[in-house]
Order: sequence, then structure tokens, then C-alpha cells
Amino acid sequence: MVMNTKIYLAIINFLLLGGIHNQSFSQTNNSIVNKVGVEIPSESVFVHYNTSLLFSGEYLYYKIYCINDENENLSELSKIAYLELVGEDKKTIAKQKIKLEEGQGQGDFFVSVSLPSGNYKIIAYTQWMKNKGSDNFFQGDLAIINPYQGNQTKLLEKSNGDNNNFGVKEQTQMSKSGGVKLSNAKNISLLLNKDNFKKRDEVSLKIKSSLESYRQGDYSISVRKIDTIDIPLKETAIKFKSLNKKNISKKINSIEELAVLPEFRGELVSGKLISNSSDIDLLNKKVALSIPGKEYEVKIATTDKNGDFYFNLDKEYQEDNAYLQVLGYKDRFKIELQEKTSLSYKSLLFNQFEITQEMEKMILDRSVYNQIRNGYFSLKPDTLVSADRIKPFYGDQVEIYDLDNYTRFSTVKETLVEVIDNAWIKKTQNGSSVFQVRYKHPPYNEPDYLPLVIVDGLIIQDHDDLVEYDSRKIKRITLSRDKHYLGSHVFQGILDIETKEGDYYSTINKNYINKVELLKPVPHKKYFHQSYNGNGNKNRIPDFRNQLLWNPNIKIEKEEIQISFFTSDNIGSYEICLEGFAKNGAPVSLRKIITVE
Repeated sequence: MVMNTKIYLAIINFLLLGGIHNQSFSQTNNSIVNKVGVEIPSESVFVHYNTSLLFSGEYLYYKIYCINDENENLSELSKIAYLELVGEDKKTIAKQKIKLEEGQGQGDFFVSVSLPSGNYKIIAYTQWMKNKGSDNFFQGDLAIINPYQGNQTKLLEKSNGDNNNFGVKEQTQMSKSGGVKLSNAKNISLLLNKDNFKKRDEVSLKIKSSLESYRQGDYSISVRKIDTIDIPLKETAIKFKSLNKKNISKKINSIEELAVLPEFRGELVSGKLISNSSDIDLLNKKVALSIPGKEYEVKIATTDKNGDFYFNLDKEYQEDNAYLQVLGYKDRFKIELQEKTSLSYKSLLFNQFEITQEMEKMILDRSVYNQIRNGYFSLKPDTLVSADRIKPFYGDQVEIYDLDNYTRFSTVKETLVEVIDNAWIKKTQNGSSVFQVRYKHPPYNEPDYLPLVIVDGLIIQDHDDLVEYDSRKIKRITLSRDKHYLGSHVFQGILDIETKEGDYYSTINKNYINKVELLKPVPHKKYFHQSYNGNGNKNRIPDFRNQLLWNPNIKIEKEEIQISFFTSDNIGSYEICLEGFAKNGAPVSLRKIITVE
């Protein structure tokens, strides 16, 4: 059964999340799932990365393309991809999480001096891909030279008798210029104003296509110096498409069939409640998640009978830590986050790049250039792309109290009495204090529910902690008087408190609040673009770039677009590499060579 992407996304989201308000899979109606039998296409991932040989102090730049195996277009299913750097011991050295938008994502990885020389693999995948098997992933070869560490044994040239010292390796595949012959040149092409350039010269590159499907495609471009030695081959979009299996889909009859839960709505965080007492039921407990900060995220999930809970994080967040707590319970449960299912790297075969005596000058020169380039990095920085400001989840029908505009009182209790209308503090039968918010529509009866109280993005259960809090530390208080549903939990109003320092969560020390570390998605960057138009101090700064251009977001919005970049003082041959996919899914892999003299 094939259906429109938006339709089966809506269906699978309902099946997985059990309705509008519930953020937990625990409420899934399996009888509905069994009746529907949704067939979801599988995915594959292609990674365009700038080079297969890196030195310490250099960057790996990459663009991820997530492909729908059924229609061969960019996938609208998964919202998160993962990229790992794996060493010859089959262990993950580094891992990054990438947010996908319409099947695309980007990132970079800095090769630090702590990373030893060796042959590595770049691995990329989505959680949905794991349902085709634990060995289903993109893999690419990468060699790293660290000239600052004395031990180079993993890359030193070995005699034939010693080649098995580091495990089984595949037949060496090397190239000086990217390797394979490429097609699609008739449908889309690269045009240059000339082939030979001087130092700090402007290069005018045109990308031309008369076919609308190619103009509506998505591409990435790299311009990098061609190494004077043979380096591992890189995968191309054309080769990837030729090897990729087509028209693969998986029919989902129940959630239990899935080996790995997909991330179709956003980043999936899962965990488990463990009871301190055998007489406490684990079902329907409310677990609150807070990711604090200026653009904070708060969510509430409901546990199933096994104590399992799930959160979908569909918005960008800035902090590396989250805070978890069980609402209404203290010292009764232990919260554990669940690790994601690991991939199997048993069958990985590593390329055999080796250092020879003849490479000594090249290694020395490149290391010096790297140090010079990194010494001036502050003058040529990449910049983060600002995320769109996210409106608070409670909307804009609120009352905002900037406390600097009012007479300052010493405590929150006094501030609520003298400044904040329609909110007050009430004593309960056990002597504790709770906040109350009056519903904005009549009849104005005693509230049926407690309000949601948030300070700097952290959900506060113990309102007593705030009653005597120094209100002179508070910047503003935002009051909502509506009823709000967060997960399956109901709140009568919201008190959102922002302190001047914005770090209230860092002062909290409660044994029922669990601080957990998150693997935050890598931020989007706008990469530095060197220009020598005009005069200035930048013309006197040494420029030994071997990466002249990296742009992961190329759009051909008309028949011909022009891209300009400048050469550096690093003479030699450079390869212009364009990778990507046309609107109809056709792969594009184009190469041009220029010379800098």
C-alpha cells in the first residue's frame, strides 16, 4: 500500500503517540494499529563530505541526504540523523546528532590533537534505518594524520607480512582526484571563467541546468586542494544510488513489531521508572522533562505498565542537560534514560592508507599551514545560524510583569500580593504553600488544578521553594490564566518566572530531580567566505587555506546561478565537487579541476 507522505506520517504519529495530548507511547491503541497496517517506506542515507584525508587541526565538513527508498526522493520521515567516527577497533570515537529538515542536514567535526593517526570510518544512519538490520548504515573511509603524536604505527608503511596487525582490511582504494567517472553532465553542468588562477584570485563558477527537476534539486559543493598522494576514495551520489536497494517498505501492524522506534516527529528520548517499593504501580505516572534556558522546552509523558516513557523533542534547544522528575512523587522512583540500540560494526572493513618516507615534506608543510591558519581563526570565524524564535507553548494571551516597572518587594510572596493580579498563594492542609491562578472566564470558582510553575525553564513542584525567594533577582513574571494541557496533565494557568541571571536550575539540589546529559543536535553554521575585494588588513593576513569553499546548501533557482570564491596562497590543483539529488531523485556528481599558481 502506497500513500501520500503527509497522510502516512499523520497516521503513524497517531499510532505511535496515542492521540493529541499524550506524549507517551503507552496509550497506543494496538487494535487500531492492527486494522490499519500502515506501510512505511524504508530510508537510506548518503553523506557528502569534503575529504577522505584530514590532519589534526582541520575540519571534516559534511552534508547528509536522507533518501526515501520507495520514491527515491528526499525523505520527509525521519527528523534526526546520526553521524559517528569509528576506529579500527570497531569502537565509536565521536558521535553527532543532526537535525533533518526535508531530508537534509549538515554539520562539521574538528580533528583535535588528541585523536591518533589511523584509518577510520564515517558512519551515518537514522533510527528508522535500524529496522532493516543493525548493519544498515552509510559508511565512508577517512584517514587521519596526527603529526603531533609520536606513535604513528597504525599508519606506518608495513611489509606484506605485517599487514594483518590491525585486523582485516579491504583492498586499498585510493585516488588523487575523487576517482570515478561521473555522469549527468548533460542535465547539469559546472562552468568556469578560466582554469588557471593566481594567488588570491577570484573564481567565478556557474552552475547551469535547463531542466526544472535539476533546478529544484538540493546540492552541496566543496572546493579543496587535491592531495599530492593517493587518498581513500569517497562515495559519490551516483555510486550510492546505483548500489542502493529500491522499493523497500515495512508494514507496521503494531508497535511491538518495531525493533527500534523511529524519530518521525523529532528527537526521541526514552526512559524507565524504577520503583523503590514493590507495592507502587508504575502505570500512568507523569514524568516531567525540562530543558532550561532562554528557549526552554518542557514536556510531560505518561508511563506504561512497565514504567517506560517517551519524549519527542521537536524544537531546537540550547542546553546540554535536561531535568527529569516524577510529578506528585518524591523519593519513590529512580529514573533511567534508555540507551539507543547500538549498530553492529563487526563486518566493517577498513581501508589501508599508509604513511611513507616520501610524505615527510608534505606532512611538515601541511602541518605548518594548519597552525598558521588556526592562529588567525578568530579573524575568519564561522557563524551560527540563528534559530527562529520559538513562541512559548502557552501562546501570547498572557499578562507580562517586568518587575523593574514596579515597586520592588523582597519576596515572591509579597510580589504576588502587591503586583501580580489574579494569582495568590494558598496554604494546604499539610501546611505547605501552593500557587493559585484564577481562571480568566467566569464563574471564578476555586481552581480545580494547580498552575504550572516554571523558573528559567525548570518545572517547579515545591512551590514552598519560591514563596520566600528574593524577587529582586527576578526579571519578569508571565501569567497565563487559561487551562493548559501538557501531555495528559491539566494545569490551571501558568506562572513563568525568568530570573535576571537565567540560571535558577543550576542552584537546585533536589534528590527527586534527575539531571541527565543530552546529545544536542549540532547547530547550523554559515561557513566563512574569504573575500579579497577592496583593501584592508585582511590582505596582509597569511592565507594558506586548502579548503577554498564549503557550501552545504546550494539551490539552483533559475537556469544559471553564479558562485564566487577566492583562491589562497596555497598553490596546486583544486577539485570543485558538486554532489546532491535532483527533484526527481536523480543523483548528481560533478567535478572540475582548477590550478592555482
